[in-house]
Amino acid sequence: MYRSAASRNSMFFHIKMNYQPKYKKLVFFKKNNAGRNDSGRIIARTKTSVLVKRRDIKINYTLNYTKINFIGGFVFLPYKNRLLSLFFFSNGAVSYFLATRNHKIFHCSTFLFNKKIKGLRFRKLFAVIFRIKKLSFLSCLSIRPVIKAQYVRAPGCKSRLFKFDEETHSVVMEMPSKARKLFSYYSFAFFGAMANHHHKNFSTGKAGYWRSFGEKSTVRGVAKNPVDHPHGGRTKAIKYQRTPWGKTTKYK
Repeated sequence: MYRSAASRNSMFFHIKMNYQPKYKKLVFFKKNNAGRNDSGRIIARTKTSVLVKRRDIKINYTLNYTKINFIGGFVFLPYKNRLLSLFFFSNGAVSYFLATRNHKIFHCSTFLFNKKIKGLRFRKLFAVIFRIKKLSFLSCLSIRPVIKAQYVRAPGCKSRLFKFDEETHSVVMEMPSKARKLFSYYSFAFFGAMANHHHKNFSTGKAGYWRSFGEKSTVRGVAKNPVDHPHGGRTKAIKYQRTPWGKTTKYK
């Protein structure tokens, strides 16, 4: 059933590939909770739609995938300053992972072996820690194999495999802070350092950094006059949070 003249002249293509439904769920729009009370009602006025609704990507921090995969593309997250790799697996799964400096476009990789098959070079991008050589640089670590990666995920960070302990089935990793920490023998990790190693050269504490992303600095309500904001006109007085119309937002 056509609802407009534009839809009558449109052509729709339905791709019957098994990864198409999973690919759509990776990107979603998330509403920011800023300016809302406990019941979800908006209590603060916003100047732009950036503060209300923002495009977000679901990042996968679980690395225990044993299927053949390749990197189909990269996505940069400006507010988090991170680079993501889009992985396509042989079983039809599609997922976003944190990119490392070893990731390249159309780079085929496997979990089990490194060799050529019909002109294609398969490499390892992630593996179990006990199969990795000593003094290798790793990133995106998990302290146990059953949980997601929680360590060495910041841009440009890397850790080093320092020592194996076969009795306790654990390894000693040298963290980016030069501190040493125990990890499980059977945890997964990425090879190499995380991407975007120039992240340390940027200062996020100044307003000009966020102005480059389209965000303007906002004035605090307590710094305004009482005619401009319900929080204004007081000298560090303790009061409950108020709505733009002067009503309290406590227990609402």
